Amino acid sequence: MTMSATDTAIDIDAAELDREALESVKLSSAAGGSRQRLPQRWFRHLSAMNRRTTIITFVVLGLLLGAATTTTVVFGRSVSQHDAKTAAAQSAQEAARSSIPTVLSYNFNTIDTEFPRVTDNLIGKFRIDFAELSSKVIIPIAHRDSIITTAKVVESSIVTADVDKVTVLLFLNQETSSAKYQGPRLDGSRIRVGMTNVDGRWLISDITPV
Repeated sequence: MTMSATDTAIDIDAAELDREALESVKLSSAAGGSRQRLPQRWFRHLSAMNRRTTIITFVVLGLLLGAATTTTVVFGRSVSQHDAKTAAAQSAQEAARSSIPTVLSYNFNTIDTEFPRVTDNLIGKFRIDFAELSSKVIIPIAHRDSIITTAKVVESSIVTADVDKVTVLLFLNQETSSAKYQGPRLDGSRIRVGMTNVDGRWLISDITPV
């Protein structure tokens, strides 16, 4: 059969279409393969990022937890120390208000037996000095002038406080009768009292007029 020019042109066009279709399929397949591989790379990348993010998150949380724990411990210790100092200050203040009138009050009729017991409220060098002052000065003068003196605490406040040492400021009224006076004499004074905790008992370690 004789092919015409038209038939030849159709065959060429068909061949061209086949080649274009084949190329299209190849490109489509290549693109499809690329599309198939691309999500896998994304997932691997995202997985690696998630692992790094998880590690970083745990590290940061660990640091934050450690800092929070340290802060809690420090705060707890601070509160505990504050409570201990507050309790010590209150106990020392009460002891000072109770013992100072005993130390600073005396009666010439009973001073010889009472004053030795007074030193039981004192401690350290102050106890030694007070005992010496009493025997050499206070007791002889009390007998000589028939002195009777009574000290009362009017007010008190805390100057400094620690768990075993507290300084208390006391405001006193002291009424004194003596052979030298025509009637009782009332004096007001302020003293700073050092208190020291010895085996749970607060003792006077210093008295300073202010």
